[in-house]
Amino acid sequence: MGIISLKRTMSMFCAFVVGLSILTPLTANAQTSNPLSGVKSYKIYYDAPTKAQMKKMQRYDLMIIEPVYYSAAQIKELKKYGTKVYGYINTMEADNWNVDFMKQLNESDFFHRDGKRVHYAEWDSYLTDITSSHYQALLVAEVNKQIVNKGLDGVFLDTVGNIDNEHWQQPAVLAAQRDGMSQFMSTLRVQHPSLSLIQNWGFGTLKSHTYRYVDGVMWESFNHSVISKDQWSKDRIQELRTISEAYDIKTLTVSSAQQAKSKALAETNGFIHFHSNTTLNYNKF
Repeated sequence: MGIISLKRTMSMFCAFVVGLSILTPLTANAQTSNPLSGVKSYKIYYDAPTKAQMKKMQRYDLMIIEPVYYSAAQIKELKKYGTKVYGYINTMEADNWNVDFMKQLNESDFFHRDGKRVHYAEWDSYLTDITSSHYQALLVAEVNKQIVNKGLDGVFLDTVGNIDNEHWQQPAVLAAQRDGMSQFMSTLRVQHPSLSLIQNWGFGTLKSHTYRYVDGVMWESFNHSVISKDQWSKDRIQELRTISEAYDIKTLTVSSAQQAKSKALAETNGFIHFHSNTTLNYNKF
């Protein structure tokens, strides 16, 4: 199974009703300038690029890529005309396809429930424990290797939403995992102050913890037919708008249906939108 088949939407809604009230701007570490402010168009592309595809990528303000497929020279070429480039890093899961990374993990780096690892059969991956200092260090090393050393502008932190999805019924565990994610993000910010961060899902974690560190949050499956009628979605839209006003955090949305209506709904709320013709298969131009 290839890397692209392992990318997917975090769509479990019940988790996000748990969380603290949004903090006031006085308690936030506001950033002076969000690097996503000028972004009007973006695309996700997780496969190895051809030269022709590289040319097409340069048309976007922002590209989110799988950095293992790129050299520093390719990243420089991709950024030649001002395109910002963010690299994918899986934060809350360890994938069996990533053999080299899996070999570095200790058993304590995995989250255990009833004494066993939590396995996602669909993706052949395991839930990780972000409270592990060893695991955090491995993630930081991966960011240095794949993102910093290759000259990317930022990191797309996938599966942050697992924290809310998996631990919402256990407040103490939820708080500990959120603290661990904050520690990891804080380390990245301290080591690389100019490195931009976007997290995928995890709206409750964003609201209570990670708003201090990220420039953006992604909402996949932002399809008009569901979003426009679902009260949970309407509540989250309002929360994200409030967060944006307070901390200048941008919301990036992804739809796979009703392109025009989904885009209009996103842009009406000040979100940056991307449409994919097929669900989770972003490798089409």
